[in-house]
Amino acid sequence: MNMIVLVLMMAVTVEALVEYAKTFGRAIIEKQWKTAATQAGAVALGVLLCFGVGADFYAALGVNFNVAWIGIALTGVFASRGANYVSDLVKKMQALSAPSAIDITSPGQEISIS
Repeated sequence: MNMIVLVLMMAVTVEALVEYAKTFGRAIIEKQWKTAATQAGAVALGVLLCFGVGADFYAALGVNFNVAWIGIALTGVFASRGANYVSDLVKKMQALSAPSAIDITSPGQEISIS
């Protein structure tokens, strides 16, 4: 299970880095300073929070970088961009593990709740 989580984390982190680079680069070229500042702020906030609490998902999964802070920085990128992905993934996993609903009403029968 750890390998699956690691691969998903790496995929989200790489996607985040590529998307941030594209968005930030485009914003600078088109002089959309608000977009550039928002993107830079999101990354900075994620990284700073992870450094502040020492969060390192990679180390928790047994991946150690030669430079210790790289794991924390990448975890910050993951956190800044990956929140939506993680939320969607958790919802899908919960849906898979939840028992499916069974319709116990007869066709045309209404149930009222008082």
